[in-house]
Amino acid sequence: MTKNERDPIDVHVGARLRLVRTSRRLSLEELGRQIGVTYQQIQKYETGSNRISAATLYRISQLFEISPTFFFEGLTSQGETDEAATPSPEVVQSSLALGRIPDGEIRHRLRLLIDALAPGRDN
Repeated sequence: MTKNERDPIDVHVGARLRLVRTSRRLSLEELGRQIGVTYQQIQKYETGSNRISAATLYRISQLFEISPTFFFEGLTSQGETDEAATPSPEVVQSSLALGRIPDGEIRHRLRLLIDALAPGRDN
């Protein structure tokens, strides 16, 4: 890989950042303000032009109340994106919303409802 090429892992992490940011309806500027960088820096993170440091990734995951591992989900062992394992923005938004429900019993019941409504379910 040459110096000007974007690392596929950085591109993937940036795409996951964009996915969670847009699902939370947060602007580039607002995210940047909350973690102490410019909106241009967020743009560079999201395109994979700039690598996100571990400390910044941790701050972002804390802000969104998600695990830092979220940003690496869907990567193969070779560091490539597994498109089949990449969820849609709607799935991510629903999953994040479900995870913010503090009552475990309510979360469980909602998962059961979603499973019951899902097409292709064996009855």
